[in-house]
Amino acid sequence: MKKDIKVGDIFAIKIENSTKYYFGKVLFDVKRQYDGSGQTHNYLDWHKESVLIETYKHISNELIINNYETAIQSTFISKRDLLKQDIEIIDNVLVDPEKVSFPETLKNFENTCFFTVGELAIKSSLSTEYAYDNIKIFPTLGKTYYVEVATLDISNRRDLILEKDDIMDNYFKFSDIRSLPMVRKEIYLTINENPDLSYYELALKHGFDLKRFYK
Repeated sequence: MKKDIKVGDIFAIKIENSTKYYFGKVLFDVKRQYDGSGQTHNYLDWHKESVLIETYKHISNELIINNYETAIQSTFISKRDLLKQDIEIIDNVLVDPEKVSFPETLKNFENTCFFTVGELAIKSSLSTEYAYDNIKIFPTLGKTYYVEVATLDISNRRDLILEKDDIMDNYFKFSDIRSLPMVRKEIYLTINENPDLSYYELALKHGFDLKRFYK
């Protein structure tokens, strides 16, 4: 197991039963960066042992990446589980806080349904019953196996996926509102926010500048 991985690290992970690698980048380390100053009821404390990563469509036999087209936009993964993989750190590139995005989920607390993203938890007008019965998207810790499968599928490399039964139409339908555009539009109406805002712009509107965690 690698001893550590840090924000900005570009990593390569050996694909199961293959000589090829897929690649990703650490965007945010919850335990190291988040200071607890966000809105009450956000999900970051739940993800405190996790890192936020993105992955790329570049698949290669070599530990070199020259194409940073995104496969998975961002997802949380246990740092411990990530470091258990056959992983190599090949570079470190500064993260632009204005381009970091976080999974979007719901959270129910005392009969109030919150829209949660990053350090934000915004009250919605959804009932908790509707959130549980119809939307069903709550904070979820990603599995490294499905990060690999999703990355390969999105990269049009199903030939490298051993278990074809694990291929899905939507790998994030129960963990990220961003994966369901019509549901996302509905939820943004309930919080009276613009879905076209970047995460950085939305957080800044609510008084939280993500840049403070990257100094």
